[in-house]
Amino acid sequence: MNIPKPLILDSIFYRVPELKILDGAYLEVQPGKITALIGLNGSGKSTLMKIVSGQLKASSGISIINGERLYSKSLKKRFCSIAYLPQDSMLPRDMKVKRLIRSFPSAGFLMDDPFFKRLLRQKVLELSGGERRYLEVSLLFSLDRDFILLDEPFSGVEPKIVERMLTRIKIEVNKNRGVLLTDHLHRYVTDVADTGYLLHNRQCYRLEGDISSELKKLGYIR
Repeated sequence: MNIPKPLILDSIFYRVPELKILDGAYLEVQPGKITALIGLNGSGKSTLMKIVSGQLKASSGISIINGERLYSKSLKKRFCSIAYLPQDSMLPRDMKVKRLIRSFPSAGFLMDDPFFKRLLRQKVLELSGGERRYLEVSLLFSLDRDFILLDEPFSGVEPKIVERMLTRIKIEVNKNRGVLLTDHLHRYVTDVADTGYLLHNRQCYRLEGDISSELKKLGYIR
Protein backbone atom coordinates (compact mmCIF):
# COMPACT_ATOMS: atom_id res chain seq x y z
CA MET A 1 0.00 0.00 0.00
CA ASN A 2 1.39 3.39 -1.01
CA ILE A 3 1.41 5.94 1.77
CA PRO A 4 0.21 9.31 0.41
CA LYS A 5 2.46 12.33 0.62
CA PRO A 6 1.23 15.78 1.74
CA LEU A 7 -0.96 17.94 -0.45
CA ILE A 8 0.94 21.21 -0.85
CA LEU A 9 -0.09 24.55 -2.30
CA ASP A 10 3.02 26.61 -2.94
CA SER A 11 3.13 30.33 -3.81
CA ILE A 12 -0.45 30.48 -5.06
CA PHE A 13 -1.41 33.78 -6.71
CA TYR A 14 -4.88 34.47 -8.02
CA ARG A 15 -5.96 37.73 -9.60
CA VAL A 16 -9.01 39.00 -11.40
CA PRO A 17 -9.05 42.39 -13.14
CA GLU A 18 -8.04 45.10 -10.64
CA LEU A 19 -8.21 42.72 -7.66
CA LYS A 20 -5.71 40.41 -5.96
CA ILE A 21 -7.41 37.54 -4.12
CA LEU A 22 -4.41 35.35 -3.26
CA ASP A 23 -0.87 36.66 -3.08
CA GLY A 24 1.62 33.83 -2.61
CA ALA A 25 -0.46 31.57 -0.35
CA TYR A 26 1.22 28.44 1.05
CA LEU A 27 -0.63 25.57 2.71
CA GLU A 28 -0.04 21.89 3.50
CA VAL A 29 -2.57 19.13 4.15
CA GLN A 30 -1.01 16.08 5.79
CA PRO A 31 -2.38 12.55 5.31
CA GLY A 32 -4.21 11.33 8.40
CA LYS A 33 -4.75 14.90 9.64
CA ILE A 34 -7.53 17.49 9.64
CA THR A 35 -6.32 20.89 8.51
CA ALA A 36 -8.51 23.92 9.26
CA LEU A 37 -8.61 26.90 6.91
CA ILE A 38 -9.93 29.94 8.77
CA GLY A 39 -10.74 33.33 7.28
CA LEU A 40 -13.33 36.07 6.98
CA ASN A 41 -15.96 36.13 4.25
CA GLY A 42 -14.30 37.11 1.00
CA SER A 43 -10.80 36.27 2.23
CA GLY A 44 -10.29 33.68 -0.53
CA LYS A 45 -10.93 30.36 1.23
CA SER A 46 -13.28 29.01 -1.43
CA THR A 47 -11.00 30.32 -4.19
CA LEU A 48 -8.08 28.39 -2.70
CA MET A 49 -10.14 25.20 -2.49
CA LYS A 50 -11.32 25.59 -6.09
CA ILE A 51 -7.73 25.99 -7.22
CA VAL A 52 -6.47 22.87 -5.47
CA SER A 53 -9.46 20.86 -6.77
CA GLY A 54 -8.92 22.11 -10.33
CA GLN A 55 -12.10 24.18 -10.56
CA LEU A 56 -10.01 27.34 -11.04
CA LYS A 57 -6.57 27.93 -12.50
CA ALA A 58 -4.17 29.93 -10.35
CA SER A 59 -2.54 32.99 -11.89
CA SER A 60 0.72 31.37 -10.79
CA GLY A 61 2.00 28.85 -8.27
CA ILE A 62 2.02 25.06 -8.03
CA SER A 63 0.08 22.27 -6.39
CA ILE A 64 2.05 19.23 -5.23
CA ILE A 65 -0.10 16.09 -4.94
CA ASN A 66 1.57 12.86 -3.84
CA GLY A 67 4.91 14.30 -4.90
CA GLU A 68 3.79 15.39 -8.38
CA ARG A 69 4.05 19.09 -9.22
CA LEU A 70 1.03 20.45 -11.09
CA TYR A 71 1.07 23.90 -12.69
CA SER A 72 -2.26 23.73 -14.51
CA LYS A 73 -5.81 22.72 -13.57
CA SER A 74 -4.97 19.08 -14.46
CA LEU A 75 -8.50 17.98 -13.62
CA LYS A 76 -7.96 14.27 -14.24
CA LYS A 77 -4.85 14.04 -12.06
CA ARG A 78 -6.45 16.05 -9.27
CA PHE A 79 -9.67 14.02 -9.44
CA CYS A 80 -7.72 10.81 -8.86
CA SER A 81 -6.47 12.09 -5.49
CA ILE A 82 -8.96 14.76 -4.38
CA ALA A 83 -12.69 14.89 -3.61
CA TYR A 84 -14.18 18.37 -3.24
CA LEU A 85 -17.36 19.53 -1.52
CA PRO A 86 -18.30 23.07 -2.63
CA GLN A 87 -20.43 25.44 -0.58
CA ASP A 88 -23.45 25.00 -2.84
CA SER A 89 -25.16 21.62 -3.06
CA MET A 90 -23.86 19.44 -5.88
CA LEU A 91 -26.72 16.89 -5.83
CA PRO A 92 -29.46 16.66 -8.51
CA ARG A 93 -32.58 17.89 -6.72
CA ASP A 94 -35.13 15.71 -8.53
CA MET A 95 -33.28 12.41 -8.03
CA LYS A 96 -34.38 9.99 -5.34
CA VAL A 97 -31.84 9.22 -2.62
CA LYS A 98 -31.90 5.49 -3.42
CA ARG A 99 -31.04 6.06 -7.09
CA LEU A 100 -28.38 8.61 -6.17
CA ILE A 101 -26.60 6.24 -3.80
CA ARG A 102 -26.75 3.48 -6.41
CA SER A 103 -25.07 5.82 -8.91
CA PHE A 104 -21.96 5.70 -6.70
CA PRO A 105 -20.56 2.14 -7.02
CA SER A 106 -18.55 2.57 -3.81
CA ALA A 107 -21.49 3.89 -1.73
CA GLY A 108 -23.71 0.81 -1.60
CA PHE A 109 -23.11 0.40 2.13
CA LEU A 110 -25.10 3.60 2.72
CA MET A 111 -28.27 1.70 1.75
CA ASP A 112 -27.98 -0.21 5.04
CA ASP A 113 -27.20 2.85 7.14
CA PRO A 114 -30.22 3.48 9.44
CA PHE A 115 -29.86 7.23 8.88
CA PHE A 116 -30.27 6.92 5.11
CA LYS A 117 -32.66 3.94 5.07
CA ARG A 118 -35.59 6.14 6.02
CA LEU A 119 -34.68 8.64 3.27
CA LEU A 120 -34.28 6.25 0.33
CA ARG A 121 -37.67 6.97 -1.25
CA GLN A 122 -37.36 10.73 -0.89
CA LYS A 123 -36.06 13.11 -3.54
CA VAL A 124 -33.02 15.22 -2.74
CA LEU A 125 -35.16 18.36 -2.74
CA GLU A 126 -37.30 16.86 0.05
CA LEU A 127 -34.36 16.47 2.42
CA SER A 128 -33.51 18.96 5.12
CA GLY A 129 -30.35 21.01 4.65
CA GLY A 130 -28.52 18.82 7.18
CA GLU A 131 -29.69 15.54 5.65
CA ARG A 132 -28.61 16.69 2.20
CA ARG A 133 -25.22 17.88 3.42
CA TYR A 134 -24.54 14.68 5.33
CA LEU A 135 -25.45 12.67 2.24
CA GLU A 136 -23.00 14.72 0.16
CA VAL A 137 -20.21 14.22 2.67
CA SER A 138 -20.92 10.48 2.93
CA LEU A 139 -20.87 10.06 -0.86
CA LEU A 140 -17.56 11.93 -1.09
CA PHE A 141 -15.96 9.79 1.59
CA SER A 142 -17.11 6.66 -0.25
CA LEU A 143 -14.75 7.59 -3.08
CA ASP A 144 -11.19 6.28 -2.99
CA ARG A 145 -9.42 9.62 -2.60
CA ASP A 146 -6.39 10.56 -0.51
CA PHE A 147 -7.61 14.10 0.25
CA ILE A 148 -11.07 15.52 0.95
CA LEU A 149 -11.81 19.26 0.72
CA LEU A 150 -14.89 20.39 2.66
CA ASP A 151 -16.02 23.97 2.09
CA GLU A 152 -18.57 25.10 4.70
CA PRO A 153 -19.98 21.59 5.36
CA PHE A 154 -21.74 22.59 8.61
CA SER A 155 -23.55 25.75 7.49
CA GLY A 156 -27.30 25.41 8.01
CA VAL A 157 -26.91 21.92 9.47
CA GLU A 158 -28.61 20.76 12.67
CA PRO A 159 -26.19 20.18 15.60
CA LYS A 160 -27.01 16.45 15.81
CA ILE A 161 -26.09 15.98 12.16
CA VAL A 162 -22.95 18.09 12.58
CA GLU A 163 -21.87 15.61 15.26
CA ARG A 164 -22.52 12.73 12.85
CA MET A 165 -20.43 14.47 10.21
CA LEU A 166 -17.58 15.09 12.63
CA THR A 167 -17.60 11.44 13.68
CA ARG A 168 -17.46 10.38 10.03
CA ILE A 169 -14.60 12.78 9.32
CA LYS A 170 -12.57 11.37 12.23
CA ILE A 171 -13.16 7.79 11.05
CA GLU A 172 -11.92 8.63 7.56
CA VAL A 173 -8.88 10.51 8.85
CA ASN A 174 -7.95 7.40 10.84
CA LYS A 175 -7.67 5.67 7.45
CA ASN A 176 -4.79 8.05 6.67
CA ARG A 177 -6.83 10.41 4.52
CA GLY A 178 -6.16 14.13 4.69
CA VAL A 179 -9.03 16.60 5.18
CA LEU A 180 -9.00 20.34 4.48
CA LEU A 181 -11.92 21.88 6.34
CA THR A 182 -13.35 25.39 6.48
CA ASP A 183 -16.53 26.67 8.09
CA HIS A 184 -17.88 29.79 9.78
CA LEU A 185 -18.81 27.63 12.78
CA HIS A 186 -15.28 27.95 14.14
CA ARG A 187 -15.94 25.93 17.28
CA TYR A 188 -16.54 22.74 15.32
CA VAL A 189 -13.57 23.34 13.04
CA THR A 190 -11.02 24.29 15.66
CA ASP A 191 -12.07 21.53 18.07
CA VAL A 192 -11.54 18.79 15.51
CA ALA A 193 -8.54 20.13 13.55
CA ASP A 194 -4.99 18.89 14.06
CA THR A 195 -3.47 21.98 12.49
CA GLY A 196 -4.70 25.20 10.95
CA TYR A 197 -4.07 28.19 8.73
CA LEU A 198 -5.49 31.70 8.90
CA LEU A 199 -6.10 33.22 5.48
CA HIS A 200 -5.54 36.94 5.96
CA ASN A 201 -4.37 39.67 3.60
CA ARG A 202 -4.33 37.12 0.76
CA GLN A 203 -1.80 34.83 2.47
CA CYS A 204 -1.99 31.75 4.71
CA TYR A 205 -0.49 31.98 8.19
CA ARG A 206 0.25 28.73 10.03
CA LEU A 207 -1.42 28.47 13.44
CA GLU A 208 0.85 26.72 15.90
CA GLY A 209 -0.33 24.79 18.95
CA ASP A 210 -3.92 25.25 20.11
CA ILE A 211 -5.80 26.76 17.18
CA SER A 212 -8.52 28.46 19.24
CA SER A 213 -5.94 30.07 21.53
CA GLU A 214 -3.95 31.33 18.57
CA LEU A 215 -7.05 32.84 16.97
CA LYS A 216 -7.91 34.57 20.25
CA LYS A 217 -4.38 36.01 20.51
CA LEU A 218 -4.75 37.38 17.00
CA GLY A 219 -8.11 38.94 17.92
CA TYR A 220 -9.89 36.84 15.33
CA ILE A 221 -12.29 35.26 17.82
CA ARG A 222 -13.22 36.10 21.42
